[in-house]
Amino acid sequence: MSDGRGALNGEQLERLARYFDEEVTFSKHIGAKVEEVEPGRSVISIDVDDVHLNGAGTLHGGVYASLIDTAMGLSVLALVGVRTATIQMNVHFLGPVNEGCISCQSEVLHRTRRTATAEAKVHDSEGNLVALGTGAFRVFESRGNAIV
Repeated sequence: MSDGRGALNGEQLERLARYFDEEVTFSKHIGAKVEEVEPGRSVISIDVDDVHLNGAGTLHGGVYASLIDTAMGLSVLALVGVRTATIQMNVHFLGPVNEGCISCQSEVLHRTRRTATAEAKVHDSEGNLVALGTGAFRVFESRGNAIV
């Protein structure tokens, strides 16, 4: 995989996307699917189902937060090529969703040797911005798991 000094290559990115889709149990649990991944950028989607809804019948805030965290983490990981961890995250809930597909696009905004900052936006199936988040990530200097 990566030597720990930079972005993953095409083959590594494909393996990373498969890993998130097939092996990361929480991503599988919420039905997250990696649509795109490249160094510093990712797109992840979820088909909204009844299990994702809160008591008011709209998408639970934890689903938004999980999708945002996963997308940002994936975009950082694809850029840095070593283990990372979320150290801070803010989420803004902007609109309700109760059906359809939501898509989360993430981009790394800034990176130093030990930290990265990312932003993610969630859109509903009609293209409306329904949530956004920012996060800070710790970049470790060693390999983290079987994929990186």
